[in-house]
Amino acid sequence: MTEDSVLKAVLAAVREVAPGAEISGDTALIAQRVIDSLSLLSLVSLLEKEFSVTIRDSEILPAHFETPLAVRDFLKSKGC
Repeated sequence: MTEDSVLKAVLAAVREVAPGAEISGDTALIAQRVIDSLSLLSLVSLLEKEFSVTIRDSEILPAHFETPLAVRDFLKSKGC
């Protein structure tokens, strides 16, 4: 997948777990309370299904989910 298509998929997943939230690539997901701990777990589950990857508990770090761009970069590091 291209970086742009990965970002689009990440944005779609965030919108699914945080309906009505206005987000862009650099939206601070945790700091702006777009996602909380429960929606983060839902987001992880969606991303695992969408990208056919396993995200270990040890990888669920604020830095990996700070913004949609950070999520994209994290997924790219996993080969997506």
